[in-house]
Amino acid sequence: MQIQDLLRLVVQVQMDNNKGFTLIEILIVIVILAIISTTAVLSYITFLTDTNLQSSIQTISSIVKTAQDNSINSFDGMPNWGIYFTKNSITLFEGGSYNSDNPTNKIYTLPSDIGISNITPTTSNPVVFDGPTGNLSTGDISFALGNIISQDNMNINTNGAIY
Repeated sequence: MQIQDLLRLVVQVQMDNNKGFTLIEILIVIVILAIISTTAVLSYITFLTDTNLQSSIQTISSIVKTAQDNSINSFDGMPNWGIYFTKNSITLFEGGSYNSDNPTNKIYTLPSDIGISNITPTTSNPVVFDGPTGNLSTGDISFALGNIISQDNMNINTNGAIY
């Protein structure tokens, strides 16, 4: 056997032993996959929260407009309609004051990850629209809507405009 044949045999044995991945290569791939999946999950959670927030804003805007329209038109013979806020719900009620036992109240529950906070002025809950003008009897109000990830402020001015 010559030296060249011996070198070929050594090279061939070394090549046969290099068929797998090293531990470091596997760990690098795992870390990269973990980073990608964490980013994807966080993006999805943010998307869901933003969707719930925008949906809640639309719901509250619709309820405010319904209360205002009902007071302008004296719907059901009631000149005043109002809205009562809790942390996770909005109640549409008829009359000049809120009564939680009134069977005609319509309660709208927000998604579980969305809450209402920081109602100002603090005396503006409930919000009552006077008929037939549709103006707020409590003046301008504002409140925060959202959660830890995403939050938005809503304002209702004396004329019932939402911004």
